[in-house]
Amino acid sequence: MKLTRDCSVTSRQNRRKAKAVLSLDFARQVYRRSGAPIELGSILNFSRATSGIRVGESGEIETAAVDVLRRDHVLGSGVFRGVLFEPEATNLLSFSNDFNSQGWFGHWSKPNFSTGLAAPDGSNTGMGWNCADTTGGPDSLRGGLIAKDEGFTGTSTVSIWLRASAPVEMRFGQSDGNAKTINVTTVWQRFTYTETLPNAQDRVFVLSENSSAEIDVEIWGAQVEIGSEATTNIFTYGGASTRGADVAGLSGINGTFDVTLTYDDESQDRLEGQSIGEGWWPILRRKHLKHLLIA
Repeated sequence: MKLTRDCSVTSRQNRRKAKAVLSLDFARQVYRRSGAPIELGSILNFSRATSGIRVGESGEIETAAVDVLRRDHVLGSGVFRGVLFEPEATNLLSFSNDFNSQGWFGHWSKPNFSTGLAAPDGSNTGMGWNCADTTGGPDSLRGGLIAKDEGFTGTSTVSIWLRASAPVEMRFGQSDGNAKTINVTTVWQRFTYTETLPNAQDRVFVLSENSSAEIDVEIWGAQVEIGSEATTNIFTYGGASTRGADVAGLSGINGTFDVTLTYDDESQDRLEGQSIGEGWWPILRRKHLKHLLIA
C-alpha cells in the first residue's frame, strides 16, 4: 500500500471591499461615486430662495448669494464646521441694526448711541454706548434696550451680538423677570435666549447693564425668531424679513442603502435600509454636515 500526503495550502480568496455608492466629504471637498471622482453639482441639487449668512475661511462673517451652498466656519479661526442646512426663518424685529429707530425703547434710560462702529461682519454697521450714560430707574442702574410687541405667540428665540471695552455683566432675554445674566467680554459673542411668548410685559427683547462704570458696550444683529434655536442672522430694515430654507436633493441614486452622516461635532447618525430615489435627502439632526456616505 502506498501512502501519500497532500501538503498543499489553500487560502480564502481575497475579496475587494465594495466601494461606497456615494461619498460627499464636504470637509476635504472630495466627492466620489462608486470610487470615481465627481463634481458636487452632478449629484447634489441645491437651492435657497434668498441670500444667507455664513462664516468664511477667513473667519469673518460674509453673505452667500441666492442658491449658493454655505460652507460655514468658526468665527475668528476659520476652522471648517460643515455645510450649513437651515430651515426657513424670519427675523420679526423691524430694525436689526438701527437701535435709534422706531420700535427700540430705553430700559429706564435709552442709550445715546455711537454709530459706524466695526461689526462682526467687517462692516461699519455696529453701534455702541457708554454704561455711565444710561443710569436710571429705581436703583440708578439698568440702562439698555427694550423691544415690545403684543402679537408674538409661542416659543421664540432672541439673539444679539455684543462686546465691550472691558468685561461687564448684563441682563439679556425677553422680559425682566426671566432675563439671564450674561458676561460680555472684549471679543464679539452672540448671545441667545429662548422664552414662550407672550410674557407678562409684552416684550420680545430686553438688554440692560447693571454697571455705571465707564465701559463701552457695542451691539449688532438683533434677532427674534419663532422656534427654540437661533439661526444665522437675518438683517431687517423697516420690517420683518425671511431667509429661505436650504433645500438639497440627490440626483441619480436609486435603491436601498445604508447612510452615515457625520456632523460638525464629529457625532454620527447611521440610517439603515434607506429607500433612496430622485431628490432624496436625509433629515439632519444637526445643521452642520461634514460628510455623507451611502453604502
